[in-house]
Amino acid sequence: MPARVLVWFAACGIASLEPAPPAPPVDAAPCIACRAPDARSLFSAADWSTLESGDVVQQDLEREASAANLIAGQGGASLVPRSPREVWAVLTDFERWPEFMPLVNKTEVERRVANKLWVAQSYSVLFYPMRHTTVYELDPADGKLAWHIDLEQPHDIASSEGTWQLAAVSEGRATVVRYQSHISAGRAVPEFLERRLREHSLVQMMSALRDAVLRRFPEH
Repeated sequence: MPARVLVWFAACGIASLEPAPPAPPVDAAPCIACRAPDARSLFSAADWSTLESGDVVQQDLEREASAANLIAGQGGASLVPRSPREVWAVLTDFERWPEFMPLVNKTEVERRVANKLWVAQSYSVLFYPMRHTTVYELDPADGKLAWHIDLEQPHDIASSEGTWQLAAVSEGRATVVRYQSHISAGRAVPEFLERRLREHSLVQMMSALRDAVLRRFPEH
């Protein structure tokens, strides 16, 4: 075999041992919420006035009760006077969530595959320590962040799933943030903790995200 062929095979072998290039940052997509629907049409004039005042519009979703648990739905919306890209940068910076998200004590991104991230989270509800690993699926173009608990990992509640949805308004200078979740605490969790998780101070959480975006991206 010619020497140059041997050199080529050797080079291919070395290249195959090189680690794959790191995935780009989750907020590095060229388009954030550019395919998101018009959010303003989803709100009444009264609710839109509430959003413009800086308050959170709350929404009760369907509830499903059984002998084993209660699956409770909850939703809300807020208006952040910053672009979807700036809101997305804060929302997907998971390891900084403990700086501003209520109840969250620690987060760690354990794994990332394409647009999915596995994030280990520990938090406390009325001083009761809890933990689980959440799988987040990012769709930057739709401005959507969906999640569910990884049931193959240790988890202190039965299930949790939901979405964050961003949509630009005011010609991209502001962002409507919509949140929906369904939580099933399961029998292992005391009723008062299940109620606290279900209510989970939605207003505090969405206000905290809004404030974190404004701190990280001061008005120019």
